[in-house]
Amino acid sequence: MDDWRTLIRCYVSPAGNNRVADWHAGLSSQERADADEFLRLMRKTREWALPNYRPRLKNGEGLGELRWFSQGRQHRLIGFFREGYWFAVVGCTHKQQIYKPADALETAKKYKKQIEKSEVSTVDYDL
Repeated sequence: MDDWRTLIRCYVSPAGNNRVADWHAGLSSQERADADEFLRLMRKTREWALPNYRPRLKNGEGLGELRWFSQGRQHRLIGFFREGYWFAVVGCTHKQQIYKPADALETAKKYKKQIEKSEVSTVDYDL
């Protein structure tokens, strides 16, 4: 049996808020269930690739995105690999190359830099 697991950590704001947990809590019950199942499967996947993972976002400064559909919407979890972990920084939806919230990519870049500079903490993904 293969016990491989991709380790996922979530951005925690300077005020102590887990931004990914906040986003997850705002989803409908069906969207949460779909996200949970998708992420369970991705954690067991050694090589992340399209269509479920886009490793490099245009103008993303090293960010990638996990991608799945739920309730007729394209959901995204933006993050990056570093030191054996995938850091989840922003959850959002995506339609016709537009993120919702609109500043999702810029926010993700900011959070990535804060993690890289050890200005914020992260926690294990346990949603």
